[in-house]
Amino acid sequence: MDDNNSLSIVLICSSLEPGKDGVGDYSRRLAAELFKLGHECAVLSLNDRDVTDTIVEHQFADGVNVPVLRLSSSMEIKGRIQQAETWIKQLNPQWLSLQYVPFGYHPKGLKVGLSKSLLKLSNGRKWHIMFHELWVGIAKEESKKLQYWGEVQRLLIRSLITRLRPAVIQTNTKLYQQLINKLGFHADILPLFGNIPVKHLSEEQNINRAQGIRFVVFGAIHDRAPIATFAREAALYQKTRSIPVSLTMLGRKNDEQQRWAEEWRSAGLAVKVLGEQNAEVISAELSKANFGISATALAVIEKSGSFAAMREHGLPVISVSKPWTPKGFTEIIVPDSVVKYLEGNFESCISKINNVPYSSNISVVASQFISELKRG
Repeated sequence: MDDNNSLSIVLICSSLEPGKDGVGDYSRRLAAELFKLGHECAVLSLNDRDVTDTIVEHQFADGVNVPVLRLSSSMEIKGRIQQAETWIKQLNPQWLSLQYVPFGYHPKGLKVGLSKSLLKLSNGRKWHIMFHELWVGIAKEESKKLQYWGEVQRLLIRSLITRLRPAVIQTNTKLYQQLINKLGFHADILPLFGNIPVKHLSEEQNINRAQGIRFVVFGAIHDRAPIATFAREAALYQKTRSIPVSLTMLGRKNDEQQRWAEEWRSAGLAVKVLGEQNAEVISAELSKANFGISATALAVIEKSGSFAAMREHGLPVISVSKPWTPKGFTEIIVPDSVVKYLEGNFESCISKINNVPYSSNISVVASQFISELKRG
Protein backbone atom coordinates (compact mmCIF):
# COMPACT_ATOMS: atom_id res chain seq x y z
CA MET A 1 0.00 0.00 0.00
CA ASP A 2 1.27 3.47 -0.89
CA ASP A 3 1.05 5.42 2.36
CA ASN A 4 1.15 8.70 0.47
CA ASN A 5 -2.10 7.95 -1.31
CA SER A 6 -4.16 5.59 0.81
CA LEU A 7 -4.56 4.79 4.48
CA SER A 8 -5.72 1.74 6.42
CA ILE A 9 -7.94 2.48 9.40
CA VAL A 10 -9.96 0.61 12.02
CA LEU A 11 -12.79 2.64 13.52
CA ILE A 12 -13.66 1.67 17.10
CA CYS A 13 -17.12 2.34 18.53
CA SER A 14 -19.27 0.74 21.23
CA SER A 15 -22.15 -0.77 19.23
CA LEU A 16 -22.93 -1.61 15.61
CA GLU A 17 -26.61 -2.58 15.67
CA PRO A 18 -27.99 -0.84 12.55
CA GLY A 19 -30.47 1.90 13.36
CA LYS A 20 -30.03 1.59 17.13
CA ASP A 21 -26.76 3.40 17.76
CA GLY A 22 -26.06 6.77 16.17
CA VAL A 23 -22.28 6.55 16.50
CA GLY A 24 -22.32 3.00 15.14
CA ASP A 25 -24.35 4.13 12.11
CA TYR A 26 -21.97 7.06 11.68
CA SER A 27 -18.91 4.78 11.83
CA ARG A 28 -20.36 2.35 9.28
CA ARG A 29 -21.20 5.11 6.79
CA LEU A 30 -17.83 6.81 7.30
CA ALA A 31 -16.05 3.50 6.67
CA ALA A 32 -18.06 2.98 3.47
CA GLU A 33 -17.18 6.46 2.23
CA LEU A 34 -13.50 5.91 3.03
CA PHE A 35 -13.61 2.75 0.90
CA LYS A 36 -15.03 4.81 -1.97
CA LEU A 37 -12.12 7.23 -1.58
CA GLY A 38 -9.65 4.37 -2.00
CA HIS A 39 -8.77 3.65 1.63
CA GLU A 40 -9.00 0.42 3.63
CA CYS A 41 -11.36 0.54 6.58
CA ALA A 42 -13.06 -1.78 9.05
CA VAL A 43 -15.16 -1.19 12.16
CA LEU A 44 -14.90 -2.73 15.62
CA SER A 45 -17.68 -2.52 18.21
CA LEU A 46 -16.08 -3.09 21.59
CA ASN A 47 -19.11 -3.11 23.90
CA ASP A 48 -22.00 -4.29 21.74
CA ARG A 49 -25.18 -4.65 23.79
CA ASP A 50 -27.16 -6.09 20.88
CA VAL A 51 -25.21 -9.32 20.38
CA THR A 52 -24.63 -12.20 22.78
CA ASP A 53 -21.58 -13.65 21.05
CA THR A 54 -18.72 -12.54 18.82
CA ILE A 55 -19.82 -11.73 15.27
CA VAL A 56 -17.51 -11.27 12.31
CA GLU A 57 -19.52 -10.02 9.36
CA HIS A 58 -19.95 -7.42 6.66
CA GLN A 59 -22.52 -4.65 7.12
CA PHE A 60 -23.94 -2.88 4.08
CA ALA A 61 -23.78 0.91 3.88
CA ASP A 62 -24.16 3.19 0.87
CA GLY A 63 -23.32 0.47 -1.64
CA VAL A 64 -20.33 -0.93 0.29
CA ASN A 65 -19.96 -4.09 2.37
CA VAL A 66 -18.00 -2.93 5.42
CA PRO A 67 -16.03 -5.57 7.39
CA VAL A 68 -16.89 -5.46 11.09
CA LEU A 69 -16.12 -7.27 14.33
CA ARG A 70 -18.83 -7.09 17.00
CA LEU A 71 -17.85 -7.99 20.57
CA SER A 72 -20.63 -8.59 23.08
CA SER A 73 -20.81 -6.46 26.22
CA SER A 74 -21.65 -9.67 28.11
CA MET A 75 -18.11 -10.95 27.54
CA GLU A 76 -15.30 -10.15 29.98
CA ILE A 77 -13.34 -7.12 28.80
CA LYS A 78 -10.09 -9.10 28.83
CA GLY A 79 -11.52 -11.60 26.34
CA ARG A 80 -12.90 -8.84 24.13
CA ILE A 81 -9.55 -7.08 23.97
CA GLN A 82 -7.77 -10.34 23.11
CA GLN A 83 -10.17 -10.99 20.22
CA ALA A 84 -9.92 -7.39 19.05
CA GLU A 85 -6.13 -7.56 19.19
CA THR A 86 -6.05 -10.70 17.01
CA TRP A 87 -8.47 -9.21 14.46
CA ILE A 88 -6.61 -5.90 14.27
CA LYS A 89 -3.27 -7.70 13.91
CA GLN A 90 -4.64 -9.52 10.85
CA LEU A 91 -5.80 -6.26 9.27
CA ASN A 92 -2.62 -4.42 10.28
CA PRO A 93 -4.04 -0.88 10.01
CA GLN A 94 -1.93 2.24 10.24
CA TRP A 95 -4.56 4.07 12.30
CA LEU A 96 -6.96 3.24 15.13
CA SER A 97 -9.82 5.73 15.34
CA LEU A 98 -11.77 5.80 18.61
CA GLN A 99 -15.29 7.13 18.07
CA TYR A 100 -15.90 8.16 21.67
CA VAL A 101 -19.07 8.57 23.69
CA PRO A 102 -18.71 8.01 27.46
CA PHE A 103 -22.00 6.14 27.90
CA GLY A 104 -21.10 3.69 25.14
CA TYR A 105 -18.67 1.85 27.40
CA HIS A 106 -20.35 2.10 30.82
CA PRO A 107 -23.99 2.69 31.92
CA LYS A 108 -22.92 5.80 33.86
CA GLY A 109 -20.20 6.86 31.45
CA LEU A 110 -17.52 6.02 34.03
CA LYS A 111 -15.44 3.31 32.35
CA VAL A 112 -12.30 3.11 34.46
CA GLY A 113 -9.41 1.39 32.69
CA LEU A 114 -10.62 1.99 29.12
CA SER A 115 -7.33 3.55 28.05
CA LYS A 116 -5.35 0.65 29.55
CA SER A 117 -7.43 -1.81 27.53
CA LEU A 118 -7.18 0.21 24.32
CA LEU A 119 -3.40 0.55 24.62
CA LYS A 120 -3.14 -3.22 24.16
CA LEU A 121 -4.44 -2.72 20.62
CA SER A 122 -1.85 -0.11 19.69
CA ASN A 123 1.31 -2.03 18.74
CA GLY A 124 2.90 1.14 17.39
CA ARG A 125 -0.17 2.31 15.47
CA LYS A 126 -1.31 5.92 15.51
CA TRP A 127 -4.42 6.89 17.45
CA HIS A 128 -7.17 9.26 16.40
CA ILE A 129 -10.02 10.20 18.77
CA MET A 130 -13.33 11.65 17.63
CA PHE A 131 -15.27 13.00 20.62
CA HIS A 132 -18.95 12.77 19.75
CA GLU A 133 -19.83 13.69 23.35
CA LEU A 134 -17.87 14.82 26.39
CA TRP A 135 -19.11 14.88 29.98
CA VAL A 136 -22.41 15.68 31.68
CA GLY A 137 -22.95 18.73 33.88
CA ILE A 138 -21.51 21.25 31.40
CA ALA A 139 -24.43 23.69 31.73
CA LYS A 140 -25.03 25.89 34.75
CA GLU A 141 -28.72 24.89 34.75
CA GLU A 142 -27.82 21.27 35.51
CA SER A 143 -27.92 19.78 39.00
CA LYS A 144 -24.95 19.62 41.36
CA LYS A 145 -25.13 15.84 41.11
CA LEU A 146 -24.68 15.99 37.33
CA GLN A 147 -21.86 18.50 37.69
CA TYR A 148 -19.95 16.28 40.15
CA TRP A 149 -20.64 13.26 37.93
CA GLY A 150 -19.36 15.19 34.94
CA GLU A 151 -16.17 16.15 36.77
CA VAL A 152 -15.29 12.45 37.14
CA GLN A 153 -16.05 11.88 33.45
CA ARG A 154 -13.86 14.88 32.59
CA LEU A 155 -10.93 13.41 34.53
CA LEU A 156 -11.37 10.06 32.78
CA ILE A 157 -11.34 11.79 29.38
CA ARG A 158 -8.19 13.68 30.28
CA SER A 159 -6.58 10.39 31.35
CA LEU A 160 -7.72 8.71 28.12
CA ILE A 161 -6.08 11.40 25.97
CA THR A 162 -2.92 11.46 28.09
CA ARG A 163 -2.43 7.70 27.90
CA LEU A 164 -3.39 7.10 24.26
CA ARG A 165 -1.45 10.16 23.06
CA PRO A 166 -3.55 10.52 19.89
CA ALA A 167 -1.86 12.11 16.88
CA VAL A 168 -5.18 13.70 15.92
CA ILE A 169 -8.14 14.76 18.11
CA GLN A 170 -11.41 15.90 16.56
CA THR A 171 -14.89 16.80 17.74
CA ASN A 172 -18.08 18.09 16.16
CA THR A 173 -18.97 21.27 18.06
CA LYS A 174 -17.10 24.47 18.80
CA LEU A 175 -18.06 24.18 22.48
CA TYR A 176 -16.50 20.72 22.76
CA GLN A 177 -13.41 21.98 20.93
CA GLN A 178 -12.99 24.75 23.50
CA LEU A 179 -13.53 22.36 26.42
CA ILE A 180 -10.89 19.95 25.08
CA ASN A 181 -8.52 22.88 24.60
CA LYS A 182 -9.10 23.81 28.27
CA LEU A 183 -7.92 20.30 29.20
CA GLY A 184 -4.62 21.18 27.55
CA PHE A 185 -5.05 19.39 24.22
CA HIS A 186 -5.59 20.61 20.66
CA ALA A 187 -8.77 19.49 18.91
CA ASP A 188 -9.96 20.21 15.38
CA ILE A 189 -13.56 20.40 14.19
CA LEU A 190 -14.86 17.57 12.01
CA PRO A 191 -18.45 18.46 11.10
CA LEU A 192 -21.11 15.79 11.45
CA PHE A 193 -22.89 14.31 8.47
CA GLY A 194 -26.39 12.90 8.75
CA ASN A 195 -27.17 9.19 8.98
CA ILE A 196 -30.03 9.52 6.48
CA PRO A 197 -28.82 9.41 2.87
CA VAL A 198 -30.54 12.06 0.75
CA LYS A 199 -32.84 10.02 -1.48
CA HIS A 200 -35.56 12.55 -2.11
CA LEU A 201 -35.04 16.19 -2.97
CA SER A 202 -38.52 17.44 -3.60
CA GLU A 203 -39.59 20.51 -5.47
CA GLU A 204 -42.36 20.72 -2.86
CA GLN A 205 -39.82 21.99 -0.35
CA ASN A 206 -39.32 25.15 -2.35
CA ILE A 207 -43.01 25.98 -2.66
CA ASN A 208 -43.81 29.46 -1.36
CA ARG A 209 -44.32 29.27 2.39
CA ALA A 210 -47.60 31.13 1.91
CA GLN A 211 -49.00 27.77 0.79
CA GLY A 212 -48.18 26.13 4.11
CA ILE A 213 -45.63 25.82 6.89
CA ARG A 214 -44.54 22.21 7.29
CA PHE A 215 -42.36 21.51 10.33
CA VAL A 216 -40.58 18.22 10.93
CA VAL A 217 -38.90 16.96 14.10
CA PHE A 218 -36.69 13.89 13.83
CA GLY A 219 -34.86 11.92 16.50
CA ALA A 220 -34.58 12.32 20.26
CA ILE A 221 -36.66 15.04 21.91
CA HIS A 222 -35.08 16.35 25.09
CA ASP A 223 -37.18 17.34 28.09
CA ARG A 224 -38.53 20.77 29.03
CA ALA A 225 -38.49 22.24 25.52
CA PRO A 226 -41.00 25.15 25.30
CA ILE A 227 -43.21 23.41 22.75
CA ALA A 228 -46.47 24.67 24.32
CA THR A 229 -45.71 28.34 23.67
CA PHE A 230 -44.25 27.52 20.25
CA ALA A 231 -47.46 25.66 19.30
CA ARG A 232 -49.70 28.49 20.53
CA GLU A 233 -47.76 31.02 18.47
CA ALA A 234 -47.88 28.71 15.45
CA ALA A 235 -51.66 28.44 15.86
CA LEU A 236 -51.99 32.23 16.07
CA TYR A 237 -49.92 32.54 12.90
CA GLN A 238 -52.17 30.02 11.15
CA LYS A 239 -55.29 31.90 12.23
CA THR A 240 -54.15 35.44 11.43
CA ARG A 241 -52.41 34.56 8.14
CA SER A 242 -54.78 31.81 6.97
CA ILE A 243 -51.70 29.68 6.28
CA PRO A 244 -51.86 26.02 7.37
CA VAL A 245 -49.17 24.96 9.85
CA SER A 246 -48.39 21.27 10.43
CA LEU A 247 -45.88 19.08 12.26
CA THR A 248 -44.51 15.65 11.32
CA MET A 249 -42.71 13.66 14.02
CA LEU A 250 -40.21 10.92 13.20
CA GLY A 251 -38.29 8.69 15.59
CA ARG A 252 -38.69 6.40 18.56
CA LYS A 253 -41.81 7.19 20.54
CA ASN A 254 -41.37 8.42 24.10
CA ASP A 255 -43.13 10.63 26.65
CA GLU A 256 -41.69 13.85 25.24
CA GLN A 257 -42.81 13.02 21.72
CA GLN A 258 -46.29 12.36 23.08
CA ARG A 259 -46.26 15.68 24.96
CA TRP A 260 -45.28 17.54 21.80
CA ALA A 261 -48.08 15.88 19.83
CA GLU A 262 -50.63 16.70 22.54
CA GLU A 263 -49.56 20.35 22.72
CA TRP A 264 -49.74 20.63 18.93
CA ARG A 265 -53.24 19.11 18.82
CA SER A 266 -54.40 21.23 21.77
CA ALA A 267 -53.43 24.32 19.79
CA GLY A 268 -55.66 23.14 16.94
CA LEU A 269 -52.81 22.23 14.59
CA ALA A 270 -52.29 19.19 12.37
CA VAL A 271 -49.72 16.64 13.53
CA LYS A 272 -48.51 13.29 12.17
CA VAL A 273 -46.63 10.92 14.49
CA LEU A 274 -44.86 8.38 12.29
CA GLY A 275 -42.54 6.80 14.86
CA GLU A 276 -39.49 4.82 13.74
CA GLN A 277 -39.14 4.54 9.97
CA ASN A 278 -36.54 3.36 7.51
CA ALA A 279 -34.07 5.82 6.00
CA GLU A 280 -35.98 6.10 2.72
CA VAL A 281 -39.22 7.15 4.43
CA ILE A 282 -37.36 9.59 6.68
CA SER A 283 -35.64 11.15 3.67
CA ALA A 284 -38.98 11.54 1.90
CA GLU A 285 -40.58 13.22 4.93
CA LEU A 286 -37.63 15.57 5.45
CA SER A 287 -37.88 16.58 1.81
CA LYS A 288 -41.58 17.42 2.13
CA ALA A 289 -40.97 19.80 5.05
CA ASN A 290 -39.77 23.39 4.84
CA PHE A 291 -38.46 23.78 8.43
CA GLY A 292 -36.76 21.41 10.84
CA ILE A 293 -37.19 21.66 14.61
CA SER A 294 -34.48 20.53 17.03
CA ALA A 295 -34.84 20.12 20.79
CA THR A 296 -31.06 19.79 21.21
CA ALA A 297 -29.51 22.72 23.08
CA LEU A 298 -28.23 25.37 20.69
CA ALA A 299 -24.67 25.24 22.09
CA VAL A 300 -24.29 21.58 21.07
CA ILE A 301 -26.76 21.30 18.18
CA GLU A 302 -23.91 20.42 15.80
CA LYS A 303 -23.42 17.07 17.59
CA SER A 304 -26.91 15.96 16.59
CA GLY A 305 -27.14 13.55 13.67
CA SER A 306 -30.79 14.52 13.29
CA PHE A 307 -29.77 18.17 12.91
CA ALA A 308 -27.20 17.21 10.26
CA ALA A 309 -29.79 15.12 8.40
CA MET A 310 -32.28 18.01 8.33
CA ARG A 311 -29.62 20.41 7.08
CA GLU A 312 -28.46 17.95 4.39
CA HIS A 313 -32.06 17.81 3.19
CA GLY A 314 -32.07 21.57 2.69
CA LEU A 315 -33.96 22.54 5.83
CA PRO A 316 -33.28 25.59 7.97
CA VAL A 317 -33.60 24.58 11.63
CA ILE A 318 -35.36 26.21 14.57
CA SER A 319 -33.98 25.34 18.00
CA VAL A 320 -36.88 24.78 20.40
CA SER A 321 -34.95 23.74 23.49
CA LYS A 322 -34.75 24.22 27.24
CA PRO A 323 -32.27 26.75 28.70
CA TRP A 324 -28.77 25.23 28.60
CA THR A 325 -25.91 27.65 29.25
CA PRO A 326 -22.35 26.27 29.33
CA LYS A 327 -20.42 27.37 32.42
CA GLY A 328 -17.55 29.75 31.71
CA PHE A 329 -18.70 30.79 28.24
CA THR A 330 -20.22 34.18 27.50
CA GLU A 331 -21.11 33.66 23.85
CA ILE A 332 -22.63 30.75 21.95
CA ILE A 333 -21.66 30.50 18.30
CA VAL A 334 -24.82 29.81 16.28
CA PRO A 335 -24.37 27.68 13.14
CA ASP A 336 -25.60 28.88 9.75
CA SER A 337 -29.32 28.42 9.04
CA VAL A 338 -30.24 27.96 12.70
CA VAL A 339 -32.35 30.29 14.80
CA LYS A 340 -33.24 30.05 18.49
CA TYR A 341 -36.92 30.15 19.38
CA LEU A 342 -37.78 32.41 22.30
CA GLU A 343 -41.27 33.20 23.51
CA GLY A 344 -42.80 35.75 21.16
CA ASN A 345 -40.41 35.33 18.21
CA PHE A 346 -42.18 32.61 16.19
CA GLU A 347 -42.86 34.82 13.19
CA SER A 348 -39.31 36.14 13.25
CA CYS A 349 -38.01 32.55 13.25
CA ILE A 350 -39.78 31.61 10.05
CA SER A 351 -39.40 34.92 8.21
CA LYS A 352 -35.80 35.90 8.97
CA ILE A 353 -33.95 32.60 9.01
CA ASN A 354 -31.19 32.56 6.38
CA ASN A 355 -31.00 29.17 4.68
CA VAL A 356 -27.36 28.57 3.75
CA PRO A 357 -26.66 25.27 1.92
CA TYR A 358 -25.13 22.64 4.23
CA SER A 359 -21.71 21.80 2.82
CA SER A 360 -20.64 19.08 5.27
CA ASN A 361 -21.99 16.03 3.46
CA ILE A 362 -20.40 12.63 3.96
CA SER A 363 -17.98 12.95 1.05
CA VAL A 364 -16.65 16.29 2.29
CA VAL A 365 -16.34 15.03 5.87
CA ALA A 366 -14.53 11.82 4.85
CA SER A 367 -12.04 13.80 2.75
CA GLN A 368 -11.41 16.19 5.63
CA PHE A 369 -10.96 13.23 8.00
CA ILE A 370 -8.29 11.72 5.74
CA SER A 371 -6.53 15.06 5.29
CA GLU A 372 -6.23 15.49 9.06
CA LEU A 373 -4.88 11.96 9.49
CA LYS A 374 -2.28 12.48 6.78
CA ARG A 375 -1.08 15.57 8.64
CA GLY A 376 -1.09 13.73 11.97
